[in-house]
Amino acid sequence: MIPLYCLYKETPYGYPFMLFGNNKENGAPASGRVLAEVGFKKPGLRQWVVLAAFVVFSVGGQLIPKMAVGEQIPWHLLPMGIVPLIMTTFFEEFLFRGFVQSRIDRQFGWVPAILVSGAMFSLYHLGYPGFRTWEDILLLFAVGSGFAAAYKLSGNNLMVSFFVNLPNAFVTYILKYEQFPVMRASSTIAAAVTLVLIGLILLLYRNADQRRQ
Repeated sequence: MIPLYCLYKETPYGYPFMLFGNNKENGAPASGRVLAEVGFKKPGLRQWVVLAAFVVFSVGGQLIPKMAVGEQIPWHLLPMGIVPLIMTTFFEEFLFRGFVQSRIDRQFGWVPAILVSGAMFSLYHLGYPGFRTWEDILLLFAVGSGFAAAYKLSGNNLMVSFFVNLPNAFVTYILKYEQFPVMRASSTIAAAVTLVLIGLILLLYRNADQRRQ
């Protein structure tokens, strides 16, 4: 209900019209404004610092303790999961950070936005049978809130939260492989097709934006 309320308050004509029409408030093409609002922005020094700090903390926090005691890291499990994880990470960040968090932030402030984004990220993983314990849900809430904090600290830059999430997803996958759905060649093909479609949609947005300028 909160995201729906945010969308209702955002424009008197409803969100779909923002995608295809011009924004009357600032004169900017709606396609460009929407892409910028969900975080498709060029990263600067601040964004790179935030990205590096969160990646070192999240990835190092998982790998260093295991490597310190000589535990073998099963890197051989990663290749089959790379493309599906890229796809799911994009959708997670686009939905929970770019779409939901940015709108809740405008209406209610950054603290509720981070908490709701983290909670939705956590509850979303109930769809995975291997992540349904209370320990997993609470951990995922903390992780999702961390991604949300990275998004906020980077100036709502979706590229930062995506590349904070992605290495974490890779490491979590190889360390908790048995909790994930089985990745097959068909999973990679389906994910690759989806990523191509996403790229085409974003390219259409960019071209439409350039024609209006």
